[in-house]
Amino acid sequence: MFCLSVDVGKNILPTNSKRDPPLKSASYTLQKFLSGPILRVKHLVKKSSNLSTCEVVGEGLHRAEVGVISSITVILDPMRTQDFQQFFFSVLAVGEDHIFPANPQPVFSNSTNITFTYVPTLPGEYDLYVEEIFQRPPWQKQVPGSPFRLIVQGHHELNTDDFKVQTDNLPSCQTISRKDPSWVEGEWMTRKLTGRKHGVLRSGWVFQPKRCSFDIFTTDDIEIAAASKVPKTIAILGSSRERGIFLSLVDLALRKQEKLHIVQSDLSKCWGFVEFQLGNLHFIYQDFRVYKVDDIHATRNEGVNITCHNEKIAKEGNNLFQDAMKFLEKTLFGSRLWPDIIFLDTSKQKLSLLVEKIPPSWGGTIYPVQNFKSKCLAYYNALGLLAAQNEAKASLSVDPRVDILDGFTLSTGMRHATQSSPFIIKSHHLHHFCKELNGEMRVCGNPTEMIAQFLLGQVIAPKGRDVWMKSIDYKMREKVRLSNTRTIRVCHDCPKTLMPFHIKSEPDLHCYESAEGLQLNLEQTYTVWNDRPCPKECMQTQPVGKVYTQSGSVDVRQCTIR
Repeated sequence: MFCLSVDVGKNILPTNSKRDPPLKSASYTLQKFLSGPILRVKHLVKKSSNLSTCEVVGEGLHRAEVGVISSITVILDPMRTQDFQQFFFSVLAVGEDHIFPANPQPVFSNSTNITFTYVPTLPGEYDLYVEEIFQRPPWQKQVPGSPFRLIVQGHHELNTDDFKVQTDNLPSCQTISRKDPSWVEGEWMTRKLTGRKHGVLRSGWVFQPKRCSFDIFTTDDIEIAAASKVPKTIAILGSSRERGIFLSLVDLALRKQEKLHIVQSDLSKCWGFVEFQLGNLHFIYQDFRVYKVDDIHATRNEGVNITCHNEKIAKEGNNLFQDAMKFLEKTLFGSRLWPDIIFLDTSKQKLSLLVEKIPPSWGGTIYPVQNFKSKCLAYYNALGLLAAQNEAKASLSVDPRVDILDGFTLSTGMRHATQSSPFIIKSHHLHHFCKELNGEMRVCGNPTEMIAQFLLGQVIAPKGRDVWMKSIDYKMREKVRLSNTRTIRVCHDCPKTLMPFHIKSEPDLHCYESAEGLQLNLEQTYTVWNDRPCPKECMQTQPVGKVYTQSGSVDVRQCTIR
């Protein structure tokens, strides 16, 4: 556990600390990440100023001590419901340079209270947000008194410089075992609190696990890796949430002038397949919403399962999963280069079938990440969060090439920074397009960029960034740093509609190469729905429920068309 002693209210990390270790020559490209502005997360109470009818009590609202368990208790409103499972809360401590959540504890079925606990790792002053969250408007409410002023007192086990040295001395995260969700337990901090060896994100923030430190790679580093003789490929399979990781990878790889049109490019909103290539470095995204499929064993001969939202088709489940398996077989592991990493949103049950299409000789890594999301009320409940962690552990039994990356633990400290900031549940996205750092940063999203950096580390520098940089000839580094021209290649098959969900087993690719950067997509006429109406047989049935979308409530109908 990290412990630190400073006087509360003072600058936690002196900017001219005498014990800051000098940057090694192999790490010169990290220099710009260790200076400049820190992009702050906006925690705007005025947007969610409605008050919850629940209350909160406990000493942990105002006082805590480093290394000691603190708790608060939310008292549920008995007039609304007797079922505690209908209540969901977010408890987040926000400091100037440090953010950490409090976690809900298991409760009994007849309980009228929910207890949250946390163990502070750093002293300081924090705003403690206690918010009730909902699946629909008003999305979230402040529990009366929120945000509370929390003072965390430290002790004298470590001083500021010792803490920074400790994070520097931790191993690179891509070098440790990732067979248990706990490897990623940690908290979000700015560069004022962490060491200098591993680096921080472009925003000035970094997720700091307790067991390791994430290596950070710059645009120059990525170009050096692209010049390698050995091709490397990262494949991201999922929905628009996971597409944010792909976009962060591309944003990190491109120079400022090369990404002027990223928002208007084919990459920005692809509901199909897209591949970005720089030299021998490949990033792939495939819209892969197999989590929407209910019956994975159904075939076309048994009929097509249709789900309708109001009068339109939302999905044709059994076709989608069959096509997903064919995509793995014919495209991802067809005649093309096999990926080194597959990052996908799927469950153990579906993964057990998908891996049948992955060759036994493949030596890559699979990350089946179900819980990389803030818009899931279950994860704000102790039982739901435990179930997600157990599901992740169970995936290890599917294939020895499976590793675990707990997406919720990594991202939850940034739960106020969704695309609908500061609303936690309103948006699926943990990223958004932006224009920060004078245009050098066009995709903003600390969680998506953090995962992108981790995946880069695994394919570029599996033994750690320092070891990798020492293996590179100095002339190569200088050649990359001083080079003015290079070529990127983009291939895509991006349909104009999202619904019903679909996956092409073999995309019909349109490719271009450019020394200027990403090209404009002049035909951006994307619509969520196509013109296919819900079949009459379905419309004549009673709705099985409702779902709440960003455009409002819709009726859900399900039927099988034979």
